[in-house]
Amino acid sequence: MLKRQLFLLIFAITYLLCYNYPINEKIVEYERGDIKSINIDSTEDYINYIKTYNNIISLFHVDWCGHCQEFLPVLDKASSYKIVNKNWIFLKISCTKYPHICSFLGIHRYPTIKIYRQKEPLHIQPPRGLAPLLTILQKLSSNPIINIKSKEDFIEKYGDFSPIIEILTKSEEKKEENDFFECIKQLANNDFVETFYFGVIESKDNIEKIVFNYNISNISYIWDGNCTNASNFLYDNKYPLLSKINEYFLKEIADDPHILIFLITFPQNKKINDFIFSLFQKMSFENRKYVFGYADFLEDKDISKFFKLKLNNTNEIKLIIYDFNERMYYIHNITYNIILNNEKEIINDFEKILKNINNLKYTSGSIIRDWVSKIGFDKMSANKQVIVVGIIVFLLLGIIFLCFHFSNSPESDFDEEDDELEENSEHNNQEKINKKENELNKNVKQKIE
Repeated sequence: MLKRQLFLLIFAITYLLCYNYPINEKIVEYERGDIKSINIDSTEDYINYIKTYNNIISLFHVDWCGHCQEFLPVLDKASSYKIVNKNWIFLKISCTKYPHICSFLGIHRYPTIKIYRQKEPLHIQPPRGLAPLLTILQKLSSNPIINIKSKEDFIEKYGDFSPIIEILTKSEEKKEENDFFECIKQLANNDFVETFYFGVIESKDNIEKIVFNYNISNISYIWDGNCTNASNFLYDNKYPLLSKINEYFLKEIADDPHILIFLITFPQNKKINDFIFSLFQKMSFENRKYVFGYADFLEDKDISKFFKLKLNNTNEIKLIIYDFNERMYYIHNITYNIILNNEKEIINDFEKILKNINNLKYTSGSIIRDWVSKIGFDKMSANKQVIVVGIIVFLLLGIIFLCFHFSNSPESDFDEEDDELEENSEHNNQEKINKKENELNKNVKQKIE
């Protein structure tokens, strides 16, 4: 029984540390061709590709890495889409077969994904899902700064998620001399704006600014000559007013210090959902330091499981606040009946929660994962993680072996020694008894004679 429990404990620890949860994603059907990914077997070949081609995505992988094995077919499949393979070269380097290449390039963590755009390295980690990977590669291969004729055309094509840059002139000669435009060109290559397109239009009120044209209203930053302030403004608005929350989105913002506030609803209550979403958009517009979003009970079951939500009440909306820094969450229940009859009460309820967001009664996340984070396991290199897991498994196997040995051995060495002593003692006693009997017999014989 003990052996079985220890085995289950090892399995549970390994599962929690190493399991990579699947991402359900939908992808637009682009035209596909043959797989165009290339296996690299020498350092010289890799360097030649970097020097020769403008846009390259390269994956460094090893055989024992589960995340590597999951991403390899994604990279292969992405290389078959004509919308990206006409602009991108896909390289794969096996650090198991060719460790000298990875050692020379300083690769020690797996998987490592390197991206070169216009022969310049980009310090970003691309998403590992197929659909988002295609999206970002398509965006990176095009010019993110676009001259536009009207805001409406730009919003129709790129949505209200991308900013419109209003400058004093659209003249190419004067634009190059414009500090604001130079700042925008720098920001267009920043890690956190990889999903933005920048629509450039001539300012009609002679004020240079960055504008996010949300459907509720506009948020603007007026150019003050400080590119850092412009960067901070873009960072605060890098998420839409309402983001679709799924496991992929949670992984993408896991290292972001934002607090996530989102609703989980049932799809059959569409009219009320639309109403509550409009209120939520207003909250998001007024509180851009938080990330706001929504999820669906039926579509996003992984999210429901993560927050241990029961699906037995379809007349309820869940408001969830999740703190990525502390790995803690708060759940607030709202019934659809209250929403219908008490609009002002709902708004006041939301506002109170936001005002007291630091004093709410949060629930801690998984103890195992918190412990993993505290000891820094999730920030270790892949080699160190393997060593740590190996030591833990080795110690547990050692405990199992010792328990098995002592519980199943019929007699211990000490028992054998005790048995030998007992046998010797019995033998000596028997000899004494026999000796006394012989002496008595002699005495009896002598008396008879």
